[in-house]
Amino acid sequence: MTSVSDLDPRTKLILIMCLTSAAVLISNWIFLSGLCLVSFGLLSCFGVSLWSIIKRIRLLLYMMIVIALLQSVFAPAGQTLLAVGSVKLVTAGGLLKGAEFLLRMLIIITSAGILTTSNHREIIQGLVQWKLPYEIAFMASMGIRFLPVFAEEFRDAMIAVQLRGVDIKKLPLRQKLEVTASLFQPVVAGAILKSKDIAMSIEMRGFRAYPTRTSYLVLELKLRDYVIMLSAIVVTVILIGGYYVCFIR
Repeated sequence: MTSVSDLDPRTKLILIMCLTSAAVLISNWIFLSGLCLVSFGLLSCFGVSLWSIIKRIRLLLYMMIVIALLQSVFAPAGQTLLAVGSVKLVTAGGLLKGAEFLLRMLIIITSAGILTTSNHREIIQGLVQWKLPYEIAFMASMGIRFLPVFAEEFRDAMIAVQLRGVDIKKLPLRQKLEVTASLFQPVVAGAILKSKDIAMSIEMRGFRAYPTRTSYLVLELKLRDYVIMLSAIVVTVILIGGYYVCFIR
């Protein structure tokens, strides 16, 4: 008996595309909360531990929370909860927008966790059999695998701050948020430098040395793959259509 994690990588990609597309197109925290729960459920079905993903990206989650709070400050709406003079710092509508951003990021991250059940080569082969150029397929796969690298860069930056005598756990909330926000630029710079090293190593191994490539691995879609892909697309279309009919019209 095969498990859900043995699905064709193209089926997993369709599931991820449906989840992330709905997360981007929908701007309602109730819908996004439901999608987030669905993504958590799918992650459990594929045998991926949600807690292990949270532990790996927990420092990245701090940054996401900071960005959500900043979005709340710079996009005020609704009832004012905190203000300094005539400047609105925290509003109910701003907090809702920040929560929507946080839910979107959680959906995207947990959806990407589904692909960890397929190896790097299967993902590339699935995209290639979709008639996607090999270079683009390889780039997409590397982008997905680059998320842990980004989290590692943020973890190293936090350790560097702690080695300088700053105990982040003992800092007040405001200073903790300021430290976390200040780490965003060096983390991005470090990730870009690592990406350049990866690109150099790929070129030294003769990437794109020949115009065409052959592959020993050939993926075949089964009946359950077609059923799951079709069901996911239909449910996503109904969900997005229902949202725009009920809330946008």
